[in-house]
Amino acid sequence: MKKVYNSILKDIWINNGIIMKFLNLIIIIILIFLSSCSQTEYQKRERLENKMIGKTWRQLEKEKNLIPVGEGGSITPGKEFLELIFHYFQPLTIDEARKLVVYAAETFLDNLNSVEQLIELLGKPYPKDWIEIRIHISNPDYSKIQPPDICVVELRRHKINYYIKDNTFEVIKEESLDEALDKLKNN
Repeated sequence: MKKVYNSILKDIWINNGIIMKFLNLIIIIILIFLSSCSQTEYQKRERLENKMIGKTWRQLEKEKNLIPVGEGGSITPGKEFLELIFHYFQPLTIDEARKLVVYAAETFLDNLNSVEQLIELLGKPYPKDWIEIRIHISNPDYSKIQPPDICVVELRRHKINYYIKDNTFEVIKEESLDEALDKLKNN
């Protein structure tokens, strides 16, 4: 009797172990499925921002021959930004570079703020100082720009910097975005 009882207990234990493992596997699969179906607000915003990055890249490549190179961003409170990086294969004067970087920034900002769902997720329209644009400039034959011509123009935190590169990058001019907009308005 004791042997039969032990045998039945072993069978139940082994079968329950298999059943429990199977149930655990089913629960894990259901949880993974449910968590992958729902997106957080951040994920929704990121997906929409990426669509606007792609739209802006295509638009600026078509309109201004800016070649997309990369993008970046930060969601750290107080330090938020979205950055687009381009390559441009034509030497530019400071005036031309100013016009190009401001146009790129305004286009990106307009594209972001044209999506009502993005504004709702953020709780406000995208501010100008969140937009960063960097344009690396080369000659049409892909050779590097030599000083005194500028090789990089960058809009960052409401300031535009113009760089030359000898051995290291050197800022040759800096102006606020408002100063640049005034200069463009007066030209």
